[in-house]
Amino acid sequence: MSDDAAVVRALFERFTAGEMDGAFELISEDIVVVVPASMSAEPDVYEGHEGVLRYLRGFDDTIENVRFEPRRFSEENGLLIVEMRLSGRGVTSGIEVGVPSATVVWVEDGRVTRLEPLPDLDTARERARAG
Repeated sequence: MSDDAAVVRALFERFTAGEMDGAFELISEDIVVVVPASMSAEPDVYEGHEGVLRYLRGFDDTIENVRFEPRRFSEENGLLIVEMRLSGRGVTSGIEVGVPSATVVWVEDGRVTRLEPLPDLDTARERARAG
């Protein structure tokens, strides 16, 4: 596993465990997370640590026990692509839910600087090729 993949795996593990201080050690203070309409009913751009917290708080009323589960890592055009699954349990229904995605990740000097979750690997590869 590459150093970048190890950083991203650790980041998702810390998010899943609710270890926000540890997660913030692995992400840049000026991180950008771009969530497109294909991945959310409320697409948005989340900036900085406060933006990451705002993104994560968006799950509070709908999904509990949120888990970020990386499955496979690959590279395209020098960028890391993580095939993953976001899962949890519906707050009201109690039903287990899971959404597969492929997230393009920019890592610089051991810290994540940008995340773009996309619906599938082909779309993620296209995005990575665009730079």
